[in-house]
Amino acid sequence: MNRLSGEHPLHVKTEGLLRRLVRRDAAAALKKVFARSRPEDIAAAMEHLTWAEQRRLYRVIDDQDFAADVVSFLSDVSAREVTREMTEEQVRGIVERMDPEHATDLVALLPGELQDKVLQEMEDGAEDVRQLLSWPADTAGGLMSPQVFRMPDTGTCGQAIALLQQEHEQLATVHYVYVLNGRDQLVGVTSLRSLLTSSPGTPLTKIMTREVITVGPRQDQEEVARFVARYDLLAVPVVDAGRRLLGIVTVDDVVDVVHAELVEDMLLMAGVSGEPPAQGSVVAQGRRRAGWLTATIVGGVLASEAIGMFDDTLRQFAMLAGFIPVVMGMGGNVGIQSATVAVRSLATGDLHIRGAWSFVWREARIGVVLGIGFSTVLGIYGWARYPEEPMIGASVAASTMLAIVLATVTGALVPIGFQRGGADPAIATGPFVTTLVDLLAIMVYLNIARMLLGMG
Repeated sequence: MNRLSGEHPLHVKTEGLLRRLVRRDAAAALKKVFARSRPEDIAAAMEHLTWAEQRRLYRVIDDQDFAADVVSFLSDVSAREVTREMTEEQVRGIVERMDPEHATDLVALLPGELQDKVLQEMEDGAEDVRQLLSWPADTAGGLMSPQVFRMPDTGTCGQAIALLQQEHEQLATVHYVYVLNGRDQLVGVTSLRSLLTSSPGTPLTKIMTREVITVGPRQDQEEVARFVARYDLLAVPVVDAGRRLLGIVTVDDVVDVVHAELVEDMLLMAGVSGEPPAQGSVVAQGRRRAGWLTATIVGGVLASEAIGMFDDTLRQFAMLAGFIPVVMGMGGNVGIQSATVAVRSLATGDLHIRGAWSFVWREARIGVVLGIGFSTVLGIYGWARYPEEPMIGASVAASTMLAIVLATVTGALVPIGFQRGGADPAIATGPFVTTLVDLLAIMVYLNIARMLLGMG
């Protein structure tokens, strides 16, 4: 992506202009916009267009390198739509101009038959793409780039600099020099700074770090992101069981992972299954949201049945019904807070499964503190509002206290349970925890009220 240094990124007004030009099929004007824009900005603007408009805009791009860069910055759904009507030759022309990791992402989106044809006809890079496709997309192997600056352990700093000057065009990014022994095993790493500040005759073994932080090809992308963040790395090498260097995961890939995981977790917390595309029919998007809402209906029906079990109590003390939303609301919100903290701690690595009980115990104590404060407030209100029935205030206070403690414990335990079961703990928040805690709060409140009012 060798673009002019004087170009300016697109802004909101320019995106609006781009949209109008596409709808008017103003090809000449669009090409002028392309000439002064970055492919990242064009891709970002395309995400706001319909599928048909995206394809029309993309057909106007006549610079093939620029076109390949634009596709590499599109979301998966947009890249699939843009290439959907292309011929095998057109897709292959794009793939061959991409870095191996971006080419792999695009090839993975193609239908099986077209994918095979493109790989068979590729002149360069097909083997790298096949290797990357062999690993799951959400692992280090699926993220890595095979373009790595390697040097033998017999080399010197001068030799490394000379080789880098020869091969820099084949390397997308160079952050470190990876030193390999005669069996292609990774034995050390050194930074470019150390390389450039050492005399040309200095052996690489003199300046390299021998304790290299590495990841395996099947390591989950979230774990890779935690490694990069924890050790402040610009890239982390991926090695196999024999410590042979397979590739590197760079910090820009990690940023993409963090963004994607954040979006996914936010949607799961809201009860939306998977990441909905920016485009798509109303019916399709409604279907994505329906799953957990159906579960919420089931929970609501169960809550209604639970309340129905206490008809006699509510008929005799109708004022109890007025506190049901308060107790349920307090429990639900506290449970969501606790679950969100648990999900965040699991995602960042602050909470490990072996330390789960200490985390749950801490949340329970927080629940006690919150419960004492809010139950006191609600109890005083209940006593003041219904002085003729002092047990109403006592019931509200006791049930609020217990509901909040149960909510914090439930909110902490459920994400940990999902994590241990191999599921995304973000599923635990939102409708799941809210519904579960609501049911607990109802049962706690009405049972305590029945007992304290002498009806148990």
